[in-house]
Amino acid sequence: MEKELKDKINSLKSDGKKKKGCTSCKKKKPITELPPIIEDEDYIPYIPTMDEIKLAYVELNRKDNSKRQFVNKVYNFLFNEDFDWGCMSCANSQANKLKIYITENFK
Repeated sequence: MEKELKDKINSLKSDGKKKKGCTSCKKKKPITELPPIIEDEDYIPYIPTMDEIKLAYVELNRKDNSKRQFVNKVYNFLFNEDFDWGCMSCANSQANKLKIYITENFK
């Protein structure tokens, strides 16, 4: 019994190396086809205001996840990519990217 527990503990221990970042995000696939063109005459693109961009950055730091769609919509407009909520390292780098954008453009 003790031997089985020791073996299980040893198998669960890490090798001491810290894993860096997200491995699935590092291998991005190239875009092979363009998205369809929207030909609706009533379509009005969403353009966030300065206050909405600042609010999106503030909402990133909150524990409440109810504003994820709003943050994603603003981030998608600014950088033409979706905010990655699944990967912590990618989310941190995207949050830094948004912070730099705000400090450079809204001094």
